[in-house]
Amino acid sequence: MNFEQGLKKIVAVFEQEDIPYMIVGGFAMSYYNRFRFTADIDCVLQIYPHHIEKVIRHFPNWLPFLEQFQESAKHGILFNFTDFDTGIKYDMMLYQDSDYNWTAFERRHKVTFMDIECFISAPEDLIISKLRWHAFSKSAKQLDDIKFLLREVTVNKTYLDTWCNRLSLSRYGLF
Repeated sequence: MNFEQGLKKIVAVFEQEDIPYMIVGGFAMSYYNRFRFTADIDCVLQIYPHHIEKVIRHFPNWLPFLEQFQESAKHGILFNFTDFDTGIKYDMMLYQDSDYNWTAFERRHKVTFMDIECFISAPEDLIISKLRWHAFSKSAKQLDDIKFLLREVTVNKTYLDTWCNRLSLSRYGLF
């Protein structure tokens, strides 16, 4: 797997197709210097399901699955595919309209990561995302990532408190 080439390729696709996006999940954690094994690059895309073709046409091996990807996205389910050139699996989630998601998307950071300019989720929104995933999956990895961000990265605690309260998220005693 070549994450640098995989990131460069998918960012080029998003830019070429004029698709607003942000990198989230474990790969985004790497930007904040928490290196742990992750097998994919998670992306949130601000497009409609019928625009998924704009991404998939750059990965022609997956065109036969386009309708399935679109159908999954219509139901709020992520779709994923592997780029056989780089060995990278991409998990794609379509933006779901809500006050919080709009705010998180607007707060994404344009950064240089692996010498590639890209948009990464703000650390506070990674924390909120990981709280949500932990509530669903009970994965200790999510809590470990949150502990790392709270310890190593300057975060806006007022923002965290506000959105955790509005979204009724448990903080698991972390902050």
